[in-house]
Amino acid sequence: MRYIIISIALLFSLQAFSQKTPEDILDPFFDAFDHSPDKAIEYIFTTNPYIKQNQDGIERIKERLNTSRKLLGEYYGEELIKLQSVADSFVKYTYMLKYDRQPVKIEIVLYRPNDTWLLYTMQFDDKLSDNFKTLEVKE
Repeated sequence: MRYIIISIALLFSLQAFSQKTPEDILDPFFDAFDHSPDKAIEYIFTTNPYIKQNQDGIERIKERLNTSRKLLGEYYGEELIKLQSVADSFVKYTYMLKYDRQPVKIEIVLYRPNDTWLLYTMQFDDKLSDNFKTLEVKE
């Protein structure tokens, strides 16, 4: 069992330093989120050495997310709502997380200062329906 945990930790640490595309961060994040939101949050914050040092902030995000999940029920996956870019090196992905009770919006902003993408900011919002004016609605 210890070898499995060490292997998983090594896999996440290797991925954290080899992001050539935004999907190199987002795909492992959502794969982990499906099974363990805490592990997904820990992983995505490892992509930015400046943010990962803020363990109190990371723990608050995990606590808030876990509290919300208890109220929202079963998780069924995510759907990309919107992709925005300011430049080739600064992008924002807006997703809808699908739960039994209601959807949750997550915005993930990624930045590439040189060759590697890293997390810039991440926000959760459980009032997705309040944002219809600011979201592109597919008809």
